[in-house]
Amino acid sequence: MSKDIRVIFIKLCDRLHNMRTLGVRRDQKRRNVAHETMQVYAPLAHRLGMQRIKQELENLSLSYLDPIGYAEVKADIDEKYGQNRDFIVRTKEMLSEKLDRYHIEYSLEGRVKSVYSIYRKMFNQNKSFDEIYDFYAVRIITETELDCYTALGLIHDAYKSVPGRFKDYISTPKPNMYQSLHTTVIGRDGIPFEVQIS
Repeated sequence: MSKDIRVIFIKLCDRLHNMRTLGVRRDQKRRNVAHETMQVYAPLAHRLGMQRIKQELENLSLSYLDPIGYAEVKADIDEKYGQNRDFIVRTKEMLSEKLDRYHIEYSLEGRVKSVYSIYRKMFNQNKSFDEIYDFYAVRIITETELDCYTALGLIHDAYKSVPGRFKDYISTPKPNMYQSLHTTVIGRDGIPFEVQIS
């Protein structure tokens, strides 16, 4: 694996296939494989920037390691997301309109938080599902730092910001040199969502 990165991709794809078909195995075998996947393969996918594979590995692992917890969080997500299925699309359209008006070069992505990610946040921070403010998130990638701050101003002008939920990692980067602006705002429908601008 250390000599040829393609081997890692094959191992990750093989593990993803194994996780998708793990239901036919005995309970203890399922738990062992799920634990190994959570400890080794999901972090490896994360380090390689393979977020979709990482999330699916984590979700599948959780469904075998804590099926009750997984089912509860998934039911909450289905209920909340089912009511607002087009929220990310509408939000991206509105943000695009504002950014285009100010001639900012950008790319825009949106996501709904995964089952495992919400489960972990609820467990680690002792929060209820309703206290998760970054269930929806939008990422704006700009060309310059000035564009980042301009985009932030446009977002805070369009939406009500949530107090205490702003972080400036551009002026003060994280130890790993991660630079971004994070803010949480309330959408037009009263739905909170996180915006990351880098």
